[in-house]
Amino acid sequence: MVTPMMVQYLVGLCCFRRELQAIEIIVGDMVFDEAAEKERDVDVTVTIADEDGVVTAFKAAEVKHEGQPLDVAKVEQLIAKLTDMPKVTHRAIFSTSGYTDTACLKAAKRGVDLYTLQRWERSIDKDFPDFSGVGTPDEYLLFRSNLLFWDKFRCTYASSKTKQFLILDPATRILSKNGKYHSQWRTLVDYQRELLVRSTGILCIQEPAQAAFKEFSQRLNSTQTELQFGREWSSSHTIDTSQDGVYLKLPDRSVSPIDEVTISGFLQWRSQIISLDFMILKNALNDSVFSGAAIADIGAGDGRMFAMIFPEKGHQIGIHRFQIPKKQRNMIRKLSIGDDSYDGDYRISKR
Repeated sequence: MVTPMMVQYLVGLCCFRRELQAIEIIVGDMVFDEAAEKERDVDVTVTIADEDGVVTAFKAAEVKHEGQPLDVAKVEQLIAKLTDMPKVTHRAIFSTSGYTDTACLKAAKRGVDLYTLQRWERSIDKDFPDFSGVGTPDEYLLFRSNLLFWDKFRCTYASSKTKQFLILDPATRILSKNGKYHSQWRTLVDYQRELLVRSTGILCIQEPAQAAFKEFSQRLNSTQTELQFGREWSSSHTIDTSQDGVYLKLPDRSVSPIDEVTISGFLQWRSQIISLDFMILKNALNDSVFSGAAIADIGAGDGRMFAMIFPEKGHQIGIHRFQIPKKQRNMIRKLSIGDDSYDGDYRISKR
């Protein structure tokens, strides 16, 4: 499911691929509003500079993920907000639900660009002529996620205070140093999920995981849509957790830090073709293409996403893996988008 924050971040990625001269792209920026005499949030800002580093443009965009087309009142409100920011040189609004005719007229007269983010279903070459002869996105692109998982595992927790190795109930409550509930993880099972992902992220690029993946990839059925499993092998991995600030309550009611966690069990590669959501950004006033995008959950269950961004011109497709921080999934603030291109876990092939 594409959330409002994901749409906002996706627009930022599209701007990153389109604005080649941008020196900074911020999702959830704060910009000074002259009328209100304070900084206010702007969904996406793009700073463009010349070869000497002199800023030549500061673009601001508002991103809306709503059920109904934006009407003239809503668009007028957004235009007024952006107009009261003297730093902004170019203004735009992005919407997943489109605009009413009167809203389009208002924006055109005020010099504000309107863009729609809509389902991308027709042939790629109709919107991106450089991809001559290419069919629809779902015919052309195949996304395979290859992930390393722990199976039949056990976690042992070590504390420098108790000098003991503990096997704990997953429902055990996690505390912070002051004995209050931890702000990031509620129970041990929540923390354990984080540790499993952290562990496999480290081990997947090491031996024997790489050797196992090479063996697994050679016998993968490239057309099978169901989940495929590699062989399991026993393993153990100790992680230093002293910087996580995770504590447990002892019988004497004092708190003790978890300094080290050892995961023991079996590792296994799993591979699956995952459905992509294909979307295209177009100018609502002249129907010109801004960018194309494909997005999917990579299947790890922790909110990590995969995105492909098609350029307005050329053949260079941007491959991105991202994860919106948990604390920003309801409101993004000051997330900088850089060159985070990544293709290590994914295979993209022509069907």
